[in-house]
Amino acid sequence: MTAISKQLLILTLLAGTAGATSACERGRDDWLGRDKAAHFGASFAFGVAGSRLTTSPWEAVGLALIPGVAKELYDAGQDCNRFSWRDMGWNVAGAVAGVGGGYWMFGPSGVSWRVQF
Repeated sequence: MTAISKQLLILTLLAGTAGATSACERGRDDWLGRDKAAHFGASFAFGVAGSRLTTSPWEAVGLALIPGVAKELYDAGQDCNRFSWRDMGWNVAGAVAGVGGGYWMFGPSGVSWRVQF
């Protein structure tokens, strides 16, 4: 293979990867992006639910994170998408807040919204 042929092959491969990159250009993943509130809110709800299923805070947070991890793994398998650690950060924050709030609102040592008749 001549030097010109090698250079043309390399340029063709680079052009192909450049086109694929620009066609699937990823948006910025800011810490305060538009989907972060949804990650926090969903994980908060799962955190409250997890606090009702177990008395161990670690287990409750782990249960609350399962849907968020599954969603990010799904995203990682999609074209032009990726696993977002920033989304996971908001998932963890929501899960911890939800578990704490769940224990506070419904736990035996917290407010425990009970109605006596």
